[in-house]
Amino acid sequence: MGFKNGPKSFKYNQNDELLDSEGNKVEFTLLSSAGRKVREQMATQINQDLGKLGIKINMQFLSFNTYVRKLSLSRDWDAYLGGFTGGSIEPHGGYNIWSVNGRLHTFNQGPQPGEEEIKGWKVNDWEQEIDDLYIQASQVLDEDKRKEFYGQAQQIIAEELPFIYMVNPLEFDAIRDRIKGINYTELSGGFWNLYELKIAE
Repeated sequence: MGFKNGPKSFKYNQNDELLDSEGNKVEFTLLSSAGRKVREQMATQINQDLGKLGIKINMQFLSFNTYVRKLSLSRDWDAYLGGFTGGSIEPHGGYNIWSVNGRLHTFNQGPQPGEEEIKGWKVNDWEQEIDDLYIQASQVLDEDKRKEFYGQAQQIIAEELPFIYMVNPLEFDAIRDRIKGINYTELSGGFWNLYELKIAE
């Protein structure tokens, strides 16, 4: 059976379960923090959608502290559903995710300070390039040059896809009609250009 246009090493069994080239069921554990309604709904939707493809997901909802410890310290997980705060116009706020030594650099974790070396672990060239671009961007004041560095990093991220971005929330801002100069953007919020705003008499 297999995918119509996909890899030939995957196939379905008689129960419509997806199998890998060695006949193992394709399944993984998806971690998420408990008590976050939107994430729980997303996890349920992901589970249903991948289930239709014959992929089994074992959902594991953990308390927030346990979830964070497991992600950052144990390296004993398959995938996680998480969210990064952001929306700031300053991209360097996300450096902890893209730094090869960052605590939120969860997609190829190296040893943490004080831990023994991990045999066979190495930083991928593209990961190091993103890290270097973030450092270079943080060292210049010229906005066009910074934009160029962060643009190069975004291109690498889009090509390598260490994360699958799933949603971007809608936002609403209530702003008095006498405030002029509001220029709402996808960057989140109407006050990114605060220095340009004026209050009409």
